[in-house]
Amino acid sequence: MSRPPPAPKGIGWRTGLPAPGFRFPVPGAGLLAATLIVHIAALALALGAPVFFGGVVAPSVFRVLPTRDLAAELVSPILSKACLLAEASFGALLATSWLLTRRDTPRTTRVLMTRISVVGFFAALAIRQLILPAMDKIRLDAPGLIDSLPAADPSRLILSRYHRLATGFFAAEIFAAFVMLVLTARLLAARRAAPPSPAAARPAVPKLLDLSDT
Repeated sequence: MSRPPPAPKGIGWRTGLPAPGFRFPVPGAGLLAATLIVHIAALALALGAPVFFGGVVAPSVFRVLPTRDLAAELVSPILSKACLLAEASFGALLATSWLLTRRDTPRTTRVLMTRISVVGFFAALAIRQLILPAMDKIRLDAPGLIDSLPAADPSRLILSRYHRLATGFFAAEIFAAFVMLVLTARLLAARRAAPPSPAAARPAVPKLLDLSDT
């Protein structure tokens, strides 16, 4: 079995020029793919976790347990962990959005994707660090079970206000994740519809090596 002829002199790895049939990888393609995977995973967590908690976990707990105090005692640590997960997700979205929109992206899209990530991050942070500890302290200092207190009791009124505030921040967190989903979909659709860059096209065969006329 005969050996294939060696590559012509001046073509190959010794000279730094590509051998026939060799293609250089697209610069940054691996980093872009990894960034996109992290971005989509963080987006799924940022949107899926609060929707599941607000639509399934919290209503089920408050419906099954006999008192709101017991339900709140169970829901509070779960919500705290969910907010911590949302903070990590929005932090990752901030980093990946900045990387994905560095080149060939309208400034409005870049600003929206980064700012919305910050809004979602601080909404989750406010619930975990400010609202939940205050609500837990009110229940701990109350003269009895919240359900047994009169409707005009100060503890019950303040707790109701904090609950509305937590609901508003929670809705802002879900809205921020939904806006990020829409912006990401538009960004990927625009990238898919864009024509390939000239650098990605196959290089022309030099006349010296063009054997099509022979």
